[in-house]
Amino acid sequence: MDTKLYLEIIMHQRIALSGFSFSLMLVLLAGCGGGDTGTTTASRLDLGITDAPVDGADAVWVEFSAIVLQPVDGNRITIPLEDANGNPVTKRINLLDLQGGTRDMLLENQELPSGTYSWMRLMANAQKDGVLDSYITIAGQDFELNAPGSQNTGIKINTPFEITAGDGNDLTIDFDLRKSVHQPKGQHHLGTPVYWLRPTLRLMKTATTGTISGTVDPVVFAGEACDGNTVGYYAVYVFSGAGVTPIDVDVNDLAINNPVTTAAISNDGNFTYTAAYLNEGTYTVAATCAADQDDPELDNQPGNPQANPVVTFVGTADVNVTAGAETLHPIL
Repeated sequence: MDTKLYLEIIMHQRIALSGFSFSLMLVLLAGCGGGDTGTTTASRLDLGITDAPVDGADAVWVEFSAIVLQPVDGNRITIPLEDANGNPVTKRINLLDLQGGTRDMLLENQELPSGTYSWMRLMANAQKDGVLDSYITIAGQDFELNAPGSQNTGIKINTPFEITAGDGNDLTIDFDLRKSVHQPKGQHHLGTPVYWLRPTLRLMKTATTGTISGTVDPVVFAGEACDGNTVGYYAVYVFSGAGVTPIDVDVNDLAINNPVTTAAISNDGNFTYTAAYLNEGTYTVAATCAADQDDPELDNQPGNPQANPVVTFVGTADVNVTAGAETLHPIL
């Protein structure tokens, strides 16, 4: 039986002006189609993109050119992005337009063999070359995003995945920009700062994921060090497991329980949040009013002399996620 694969990217993003971090998600979905490249049956690939919020950024543009897949049994498959006439094109996507589960397709009805795959690469134009193909906009000014090797070797997702015959192959890749975008001090190109894109990715089956959403009572921030912070910098952090003590992002310490994902709290007066594409299980959820101060390169917790200011959390609670369902969790 033939299969069709749809791949969508979902972006969960957030940026702190002092420490830049985002989060992005890719989603792969399967249906039916045809073709044969030596694996079990053929599939079709659709690739789309969506995201969540970034603090302090007006736009985050990433330009994609191709998708590369490596079957366990079979030759590497390169899928260049094409227009309606089959001509090679690039696709530049503003990740900030894709929040709350909104998606934008990168590939549709692309033939692809079913079977087991070792990895996937997203080919992106994101080099420090003076060209604004992938870039971030802050306060109306554009800055390059530099992902070393992204044009030649791609942004690699090393998690193996399975594409089975028939409908129902649905995978999600979480591209965590909160951990992935950095602005190293002193690094400039042609007189302007360069922001580095060093992706942190996770891959899961969408059918086994669910969503946590709700509202946050702003009273929970009373007494916190929130003076001077706008609601646009408030965020909810989600950690794997129950009873976790919430901490800030630290990409240089993989031994700690970094958040699985983060979600911005809306600044429209409703104080809502949505953390999507979480594997079924129990999570610890907490809120902070200082997400913009979370430098992913530093441990901002008490006791670290480099921590300034400390990122504190309130409203910590355990939340159960059920596959295919939305769990409503108000933070009071």
